[in-house]
Amino acid sequence: MRRFIQASICLVVIWFGILQIGGSLIYKGEAARISNESYSASTVTYQYETQPLLGEPIQIIPEEEIAIENVEGIAVSSKEEGKKSDITNTNLKPDKRVDGKTIYLTFDDGPSKHTPKVLDILKSEGIQATFFLLGEQVQQNHSIAKRIVEEGHAVGNHSFNHKYEQLYGGFGEFAEQIMKTDDAIYNATGIRTTLLRAPGGTHTNFDQGYFDALAEAGYQVHDWNVDSGDSKRRGVPADEIVANVKNSKLANTLNVLLHDSVGHEQSVKALPQIISYYKGLGYQFDVLDESVKPMQFQTAKRLKWSRGSVTSSQQNKLKMFADRLDGSGERKHKIEAGTSLIVNRGDEQLILGAGEYKLIEGSIHVPLKKLTEWLGGEAEMDQKSGIIEANIQGKQVFWLADADALTTQSPAEKLNVPIRATLSEFGISIEDYVYNSDHREVWIEE
Repeated sequence: MRRFIQASICLVVIWFGILQIGGSLIYKGEAARISNESYSASTVTYQYETQPLLGEPIQIIPEEEIAIENVEGIAVSSKEEGKKSDITNTNLKPDKRVDGKTIYLTFDDGPSKHTPKVLDILKSEGIQATFFLLGEQVQQNHSIAKRIVEEGHAVGNHSFNHKYEQLYGGFGEFAEQIMKTDDAIYNATGIRTTLLRAPGGTHTNFDQGYFDALAEAGYQVHDWNVDSGDSKRRGVPADEIVANVKNSKLANTLNVLLHDSVGHEQSVKALPQIISYYKGLGYQFDVLDESVKPMQFQTAKRLKWSRGSVTSSQQNKLKMFADRLDGSGERKHKIEAGTSLIVNRGDEQLILGAGEYKLIEGSIHVPLKKLTEWLGGEAEMDQKSGIIEANIQGKQVFWLADADALTTQSPAEKLNVPIRATLSEFGISIEDYVYNSDHREVWIEE
């Protein structure tokens, strides 16, 4: 009973009169994405949770293991081509070679007195890297930050002061630091960046609200899949750093975490051996940019921090900052806007505007009420019990909202659900779909 009460949203399905619980209980922060604007139930059963609409099924791996890749931006072949074909990353940056392997060396927490040494090594090796910069360090080391850009390396935003308790105590402070660092980088280098890395990584620090607000403002959040271990304690020796890298799993795309800040002279010492190791394996070195699909850790079931949800005002402040930069032309990367989602069933269409649906962890989430009514059913909430019911041709699905949802004026209208999994509960399947920057369309069976 206690487990039931703790659940943020629980799906109950009635099938031919038999009451069933749809998968395991779904907890707040794990599957229920609740904001001031809408509620989003990410799954209807555990089975469907591993089957996103876009991309291959997400592999369920232990939380402490390496990152999985975010599927946002994946393009799919169109229905007009006559058949479903494999997903192609046509919106994303390809490897340097068709059969090649790509590596991104990334350096955090600089620039510092060690950064010029790193730049010298990279120059002598003929390769480029990505530097995630701290705003306060940029302000103290303008000339070094400028050199990074002048020598063809990429830069990303790594917050202003790297203080976890401030950054993860609430999104308002996080956003303020991102904007302040953005300006510091621009003042030093003359460029804006949409690349971002969370201090400490996103796992146990980010909830979906952080991801959504940053994505809305056009920032791309990059974690990593190779940890050099150079920041696990003070003074990690170079030979241990090299061993950590060599003992890491190999993949076609690697994002290696290193540091160039004060106290990391051993990382500089280890760098030539790391470069030699990956060159020997045939990897091509490249820089991150807006066309590279980010690697992101799985969202943790529990955060390290106790904080409130991202508010609309906090999200809008960051978005207004980004919109101003885009409008002025200072930032090359443009936020995709105005792309509608079209859902087809026979000759009938449901058209959802750009702000009416979201891509969450590889699944398209749409308004339950609009979807249900378009299919000839209805969805409503019992205010007393907090149960939201959807009914299509006699098949019923129930969502049990938590206490926070009961304070909303129209929770039934604001509940967003994953389209594939929800339709499946009503016995309806998706036949085909297209999802890219210019064309977003889904075809469901008649």
